[in-house]
Amino acid sequence: MIDHPVDRLVMIKKPRTERGPPAGSSLAKKAKSASEAKYAAASKVTVTLDPKLLKCSVCCSGLTPPIFQCSSGHTTCSECCEDLEYDCSLCGKPNDTRCRAVEQIICGMTVPCSFREHGCADMIPFTEKLVHEESCPHAPCYCPIAGCRSYARQSLHDHINLQHPTVQHTNVTGGNFCPLRMRDEEPARFVSLGSGRTFLLVVDRSVPTGRGLSVIHLVNEQIREDDFKYKIQVYTRTGILCLSGETQSVERLTKAYQAGASLFVSDAMWSPQDSPVYIELRK
Repeated sequence: MIDHPVDRLVMIKKPRTERGPPAGSSLAKKAKSASEAKYAAASKVTVTLDPKLLKCSVCCSGLTPPIFQCSSGHTTCSECCEDLEYDCSLCGKPNDTRCRAVEQIICGMTVPCSFREHGCADMIPFTEKLVHEESCPHAPCYCPIAGCRSYARQSLHDHINLQHPTVQHTNVTGGNFCPLRMRDEEPARFVSLGSGRTFLLVVDRSVPTGRGLSVIHLVNEQIREDDFKYKIQVYTRTGILCLSGETQSVERLTKAYQAGASLFVSDAMWSPQDSPVYIELRK
């Protein structure tokens, strides 16, 4: 008998492969999104530029499209080009060629907010930087009361209430002169007209020989009203001083306070006991 060899069946076990989440599932979408973000991050380049290179050669403001250049390479914003009738202010050559390369670079740039040290972590398109910083909640705010440091993320009204609790409140009636008996060292006074309308009478003592009185209308983001008319009268030792105008509406001061108009009363004329301040507020 001849033994025939028996074919042996060998089963080869394939290595197990990792299967991803089903297409269309939330996990698959997250994975795709993470992959795209990783690719986008890898395709970006971080560079350091001298900010002067991104400014108009005439007005020195940040360049935004459309941007023009002369044959010498001097770049100019569109407003300055129109004002100069498309002649380069630096070399006199025609300045009417669009600088497409710089425009593309600027449109693709993102920059940190100038108020990063105050807590803003946003990266902003270069062309939107000024708009962002005008309303950035981390922008430093200023108080009109002398000696107060800058602060952030508060309205001026809330700041004074919290940080200057000694500032007094006086209720007045619209359209009538109302007296404010102010102390000699008083830095400001809240003046309430009713219906939530609040004003601040600021006493500026930056001039050593006297004080300047001015009025701010304190507003918030939800309430935007027309400015009110005001009139201030001070009865001094030598006569009556008077100032009238329109109030300045303020939610937050993003620059050091400068009154549009103020009533200056010298120390020689001022007498807290004999010189009441009268104020009138009306639409």
